[in-house]
Parts: sequence; structure tokens; C-alpha cells
Amino acid sequence: MKKLSLEDKWMRKVAALYPVAKGSLREVRRNCSRPGCATCASGKMHTAWLMTFYLDGRQCSKHVPKTMVKTLKKALENGRKLEEAMLLSGLAMLDESKKK
Repeated sequence: MKKLSLEDKWMRKVAALYPVAKGSLREVRRNCSRPGCATCASGKMHTAWLMTFYLDGRQCSKHVPKTMVKTLKKALENGRKLEEAMLLSGLAMLDESKKK
């Protein structure tokens, strides 16, 4: 059986990590803009989800629809796994170069 190259191993690992994202997810409470909202009047406020990330060196946030929270959590988890895989890939390349 043919031994897989580092590139083949990398491609298999990356393909298995879809969906992937980088950033963080947080739940926030906010007032809405509707006049006379009973929830806001009670002081309870509304739950919303925000994804925070860096783009061009600047911190940004984007609203996440409730229907996307579960998918985004998985993508962020996969993003952390991808970053670890990138580190391990670099170390494997260094180890491979020592063998030559």
C-alpha cells in the first residue's frame, strides 16, 4: 500500500474540517427599536448573537441569526482545529526535512 504524502494527509484533514471560521461568538442582550415593546419596558431586553473577528487589523462584529448559531459554533470549533493542524503540518515539514 502506498504511503500518503504530507500533502495528501493535509488535504484529507482540511476537507474533513468544513465548515470553518475564525473568530468568536457571544450572546448579548439589547433593546429593540420598537416603541412600546413589553420586553424592553420590563428591562429584560432581547437576546442576540454576535460574531467578533479581525479584518485588516480592525476588530469587527456581525449579527448572527439564531438559525445559524449551531452551524457557526461548529465552524469556529473546526477553525481552531485547522489552526492546530497548520502548526502540526509545519512541524511535520521540519521533521521531514531532517530525514533528507
